[in-house]
Parts: sequence; C-alpha cells; structure tokens
Amino acid sequence: MAHSFTVDLLNKIGAEAKKLVDPMSYLHKLGPIHFRWHQGVTVRRIGFLLFHYHVIDNLKKCGGPAMFGGVTAYTRAQFTAFGHSYDVAAKASKGNLDSLAAFSHDIEGWHNEAHMAIGMATGVDMMDARTNITHVEFWRLHYFINAKFFQQLQRYDPSGSNAKRVAKIEQLHHSDVGRI
Repeated sequence: MAHSFTVDLLNKIGAEAKKLVDPMSYLHKLGPIHFRWHQGVTVRRIGFLLFHYHVIDNLKKCGGPAMFGGVTAYTRAQFTAFGHSYDVAAKASKGNLDSLAAFSHDIEGWHNEAHMAIGMATGVDMMDARTNITHVEFWRLHYFINAKFFQQLQRYDPSGSNAKRVAKIEQLHHSDVGRI
C-alpha cells in the first residue's frame, strides 16, 4: 500500500517521541512531513482525513496533548465567532466510499479557510504547515475535524470502533485512500 510509507513514518516518529517522553520531538519531526504532505495535493497517497487522523493518533500516543495543558476541540459557535461558520453539507452514506470522499473534499476546503479565520481571530500563524502544528489552535481545529470525520465514518460503516473503521478502509480500499 503506497500510503503506508507516510503512516509508517508518522508511527515511527510518534513512537520515538513516546520512548523519549518528548512530544515536542514529534512536532519537530512532524513539521516537514506535514508541509510536504500539504504540497502534494495532486499526488496524495493518503487523503486529508486519514492523514490528520494518524497525525492526531500519534500526538495522543506520545503525550502531546498534555504539553498543551490538554486539547479541546473548537465548537461550531467558536467558528461562527471567528467569522467562519461550519457549513459542510456533504454526508457519508452507508457503504458508499464516494460519499465519504466527497465529505473529505468538502471539509478540507472548509478547513483551509478555518486556518485563516483562526489566525486572524487569535493572532497565531496558522498558515505555515511546518510550524502551525506547534500551536494548540491547530490541534483544536483538527480535533473538531476528527470529530466530524468520526460522525461520517459511523454513517459510512456503523460497525466497530473508529480505529477499526480506518484500518478497514486502508486495507480494503487502499487505491481510494488518497481521497479520504
């Protein structure tokens, strides 16, 4: 599976940070990977939601949220206050991978503008993919997106845990992983 290189790399740097008890080392190594992933829009082997799912999973495994004093997802009301309401209308349908891919595409577009809105509201540089990961605001945004992903994943496949749903997509639909 072509996307497994990226997932393996994220898992490796996450495990190293966990072993060192140093979540900041994860972020330092994640910065260039995150930047390169964002530069590869036309040739992605792993899509927006799956990539960031693994980024967050590894942050949690290496103790990263504690470094920020915890991470709580932004709320819809907060996005509205930032001047960028959550307006993604696409929904996944049971067993329909195309509908899940459409949701991924739509929420990625919304997310790009959310980075800008958060940055303008907070004064934090949210636009540089190499460094925005060192700010709790980045993680709050992506926790929100992960929660929306999990809701749609449940609609797509009501069985099992989110981790099992992700693994199933990556194993059974590896040629479509770049769209999710």
